[in-house]
Amino acid sequence: MFQIHLRQSHYALAIAFCSLSFSQLISAQTLQDNQWHGGIAIGGSYASSNNVAQTFNLSANGTKATMEDKLGLYSVINYGSNTVNKVKTNTAQLLRIGGRYDYNMSANSFFFGGSELETNKIQNIDSRYSFNTGAGFKLIKTEDTSFDLFTGLGYSNTRFGTTIPPSPSSKKGVEFLLGEESTHKLSNTSSVKQRLAIYPGSSDIGTRGTFDVSLATVVANGWTLNASAAVSYTSKPSNNFKRTNSLVTFGFGYKY
Repeated sequence: MFQIHLRQSHYALAIAFCSLSFSQLISAQTLQDNQWHGGIAIGGSYASSNNVAQTFNLSANGTKATMEDKLGLYSVINYGSNTVNKVKTNTAQLLRIGGRYDYNMSANSFFFGGSELETNKIQNIDSRYSFNTGAGFKLIKTEDTSFDLFTGLGYSNTRFGTTIPPSPSSKKGVEFLLGEESTHKLSNTSSVKQRLAIYPGSSDIGTRGTFDVSLATVVANGWTLNASAAVSYTSKPSNNFKRTNSLVTFGFGYKY
């Protein structure tokens, strides 16, 4: 298991990941049985010689759905450090948790409300909270593929760690939400999920966006091999930080 952290990527990332095991079925459809379903993925690395480098990443998600509504929760942890001559430097320090509630207006449309909390010390984000509400449309809904479009209106408040004038110590304001997400069943054991969200904001906070893609392959009794990529963008970073951040991870997990 290992992790690649790329800070200056300006392009979408592609992932290839293969497995030759067959143990249980994977479906693109969300089960509407009022039970929690989801997965947990863990990855990391440790290297020690003259220097010590270590990384750890964890992602988890869960969904509980009925014919009328759906509740989804997710979390991401990414930590990395490098010690040289007994001086330790953090190279990654991200925590993000969030959720969304959907209420079905019909078989193909829904209202939603969501919120997210984040801290990313390496990007000078001491804390960020946001919430939004809107409506979506289920464009594709088959056994192998689900594809949703959604749009809404929200609010975000970001507080920065260290600021150098004239950079502000915080930014807050109204932002729009435009997005899409999908799940694709690649085989009886493999599925891929992706989500793109763009947040055009007021002139003070600028525009930000996120793109996430993950691939899971079941190897035995719910245990999975995982690969994922995440790209985040902000048009007005603090202290002239890079606008784009990228993260690629590989590891193992459990699907329930």
